[in-house]
Amino acid sequence: MKKYVMQFNIKSNNYLCLQIYAHFCKKVFDTLKIKYSFFYLPKKKKRITLLKSPHVNKKAREQFEVRYHNLCIQLNSNIDATILKWLFFEKPPTVHLKVKIK
Repeated sequence: MKKYVMQFNIKSNNYLCLQIYAHFCKKVFDTLKIKYSFFYLPKKKKRITLLKSPHVNKKAREQFEVRYHNLCIQLNSNIDATILKWLFFEKPPTVHLKVKIK
């Protein structure tokens, strides 16, 4: 049976939700005795600049910033698809998930 390396890229703008979901995943992987590795990726910032006044004053601007925190989980063993479905459905709504299979 061929072993696959699964990589989950998790992205969220709420750092606390990301940490809680990572802790939840660690507990699940530890109870099921699945080999895994976690590492945090650099956070990204997105800045948006808007004009305060729509008419004359171009110098009056307001800036907003959204920060995205990233986490990567790598699984080195085969796991059942029902466990993956359970992990995907139990995630918070602010967490976005991408899966790569190598």
